[in-house]
This record gives sequence, C-alpha cells and structure tokens, in this order.
Amino acid sequence: METLYGVLLAIGWIIGFALARILTTFIHEMGHALPSLAFTNGEVQIHIGSYGDEENSSHFSVGRLKTFFKFDFLHWNIGLCRHKETKKHWENFIIVLGGPIFSLLIGVVLILLLRFSDWSNLAKVIFACFILSSVWDFIVNIAPSKNPIIMSDGSVGYNDGTLLMMMIRERNLPPSYFEGIDFFNEKKYDDAISSFKTLIENGHDKKNTRLLLMDSYTHAKKYDDAMDQFNILFEKKQIKVSDFAYIGYLQMKKNDFANAIISFNKYLFINFQDVNTLDNRGYTYLQMGEYEKAIHDFNTALIHNPKFANAYNSRGLAKVRLGQTEEGLADIKKAKSLDDTNAYVYLHLGYYFQKINQEELAHQHFQKAKDMEIDFHGIDYLIETTRKNDF
Repeated sequence: METLYGVLLAIGWIIGFALARILTTFIHEMGHALPSLAFTNGEVQIHIGSYGDEENSSHFSVGRLKTFFKFDFLHWNIGLCRHKETKKHWENFIIVLGGPIFSLLIGVVLILLLRFSDWSNLAKVIFACFILSSVWDFIVNIAPSKNPIIMSDGSVGYNDGTLLMMMIRERNLPPSYFEGIDFFNEKKYDDAISSFKTLIENGHDKKNTRLLLMDSYTHAKKYDDAMDQFNILFEKKQIKVSDFAYIGYLQMKKNDFANAIISFNKYLFINFQDVNTLDNRGYTYLQMGEYEKAIHDFNTALIHNPKFANAYNSRGLAKVRLGQTEEGLADIKKAKSLDDTNAYVYLHLGYYFQKINQEELAHQHFQKAKDMEIDFHGIDYLIETTRKNDF
C-alpha cells in the first residue's frame, strides 16, 4: 500500500508540476502582454508551448489579446509575447520587465499564502509546484543568456534578461543613435548609415552600433562595407558564435561560397534549428552545384518549420537542377502558395521553364522577377537570353 501511495504521489507531482509550468508560463507572458496592450494599439499575441507557431496551435481572442496554445510535451514550458513596437524606450523596458516581475510576484504571493495559512497536504504540494515553477521562470528569464532563441519562423530572439541589458546600454546614448534607428525603420538606409558612422566617430564605438551600421549597409546592398564592419569586430575580438550566421550571409551575397559554408557550419553546430541559416547554407550549396547537400539542408529546415516558403522554393530549384523537374515544380508552387510576394519564386519558375525548353514562359517569369526588384545580379542576362528566341 505504501508503494502504491508513493507511486501515486510521484505521478501527482509530475502532473502538478506540468500544469504549474503551463499556468506560470501563461502568467509570465501576461506580464508582457498587459503593458503591451496599454502602450500599443495593435494586436497582442501570447504563445504558450511554442515560439510563435500559429499554424499548429489552438487559439482564442479577448479584444486585442490573442492567445495561442500548443501542447508539445517537449516544449510545453516555453512561451512568447508578440506586440507592435513602441518607440518610447521606457515603454519597451516595462514591457520586457513585466514578464519576470509577474513570475516573481506569483511566487512571492504563494509563499506568503503558504506561510500564513493552514493548508492541507495536497494544497501544500500544489502550492510548492507553482512556487518552484514561478521562481524558475523568474531566474531563467531575468538572467541574461548568450544563447539566442530560435523562433518558429526561424528568426532569432533573446531572453528577457539579455533584452533588458541591451536597453540599459542604449539608455545613455545620444539622440543620433535613435535618429539612426528611425531612419532604418523608414528604410532611409543611407541616412541611417550616416547617423551610425557619426555616432562611432564621436566615440560611441560599441558592437551594437557597428551591428546597426552593418544592417544599414546590408539593406542598402553594400555588402563589402558591411563585411568591413565585421572585420573591425574581428580585430577587436568581439565576434561570437552567434555572429557567424550573419557573416556567412554576407559571404554568400559576395559569392564567397566556400567561406560562407565555413561560417554557417560554425553557427549551426550550436544553433542547429535556425531555419533561416539552414536555408542560407542550402542556398549556398545550391550555388556551388552541390544539390544533394542543398536538399538535405532544405529538408531539415522544413522539419523545423513546415510552412517555410523559402526552403520549398530553393529545394524546388535544386530538384530542377537534378532533372527532377516535376517534383521541383511542385515545391516551387508550394512556395508560391505560401508567399507569392517573393521575387525568387518567379526566378525559379523561370529556371524551370527554361529547363523544359519553354523559353517564352521562362522569359515572362524572369521579367516578373525583375519587375519585383529582385536582388539578383544575373537577371538582365536571363531576360535577354530568353528574349533572343523567336516567340
């Protein structure tokens, strides 16, 4: 009988702690959501059990607050709050700090209730589960982590502690820093470049400022200038593993494919679930003619994010290159159904029609890709070579 009691008690602890993790995660995300609702006027999302997976989650809405819940036994204790950006520094600070504060408050309240009231043994067990869970939430979120968080869409984020440290460092920066960010958000990249360069020249030579300058160069398609900033960070010994995804991307854009693969490998050795970097490495292999390796990376990316349009599109081209034209076309069409605003979908459709000797359709799709302002240096050549045919 004692053995059965012990087993039931153990099962009770496991179930109780699992339920506590779900509820305290929800409370933590509400700590982000409530100030987000107060400071912004757009939709605010809470995700429980995923880092933003809307497709595979059930959801309900209350006003502007939309809650997504995904039960995944391996990830049921993770969460995310998404909201419209606010430009005021102190508002962002409160939004980020709200999560850890709510976790700490629930733990403190439960400790006080447990201490100053007489509860049954079952109630004490339940309280203990919630106290441990809430304190754990506070500790793991408030302590800055160097490891990035891979979101469901493949983007990279950071925990609350890291974001708070970034905001604290930004607090005493001059107005030109925030002017540069405003220019960047308005897509005035040359003005942003000027602001961040002035900031560095005036003595605010921090890594984050150089990363912002780098982002501005990259969006302005000045990849050599962006890479120069990384070289400066190398000299300053300020490069971390998390930077190699960006370094590899710039090397890829500069057609330095061999070094891009080396950089991607360094990053993916630690962050193997980052679908954007898997897609970039796969695309680099594709450019190198190593189609099987490319398809392997795209397959892996799609395991982590089955709705990742870029991976379908690039995998489709790799299959076309291997002569698997109909399978490739199916992948490219799948990508188009997920995102028809991507100019590379039309580029790859052009390659498909070129492969099956339908030059007129190839020309039309290459022209469509150019009309969408594709960032591909060979597009004019493709348009001209398909125009030469008499159709």
